[in-house]
Amino acid sequence: MKKKIMCLISVLFIFSATGLFAFGVGLQFNGNAGKVFNPGVALTAKFDGIPLVFAGNWYAGDNTSIGITGDYWVVNNSLGNLGKVSIMGFFGVGFYTNMFFGDEFQITGGFRIPFGLNTFLANGFFEPFLMIAPSFGLRFIPSFGTSNIFFPVSAGFRMWFK
Repeated sequence: MKKKIMCLISVLFIFSATGLFAFGVGLQFNGNAGKVFNPGVALTAKFDGIPLVFAGNWYAGDNTSIGITGDYWVVNNSLGNLGKVSIMGFFGVGFYTNMFFGDEFQITGGFRIPFGLNTFLANGFFEPFLMIAPSFGLRFIPSFGTSNIFFPVSAGFRMWFK
């Protein structure tokens, strides 16, 4: 019974904390950028009060892979207007980690430099974006070494809840 009460208190705390800031959740579609990176889909989340963006990636195919990314957007400024819509440009630094399940199990991780375009539509509810994130890092399993530089390209959207 005590575990149920603690779980309920934790859930209430999380929901009350989300009222302090806006957050956006959505889907991101990742393009194939070479041998090191598989195309796929990701669930993405961004917080308004702090410029952090996270994504959980998944690809199912010959070499299934899952991974996470976390980015800190250093800059997200307006580049100009297209009619009444403000086009924003962003640049940041981040990390990635991936696990590959296929011919050979692999775990890789490293740094990424995301940059791209985003905008807000429908009174700030809908945020489409395009991004490229040059990435480089290390392979930890099956043997330690450097991984190839790769360039994942992503297009997606987030819906904002305030």
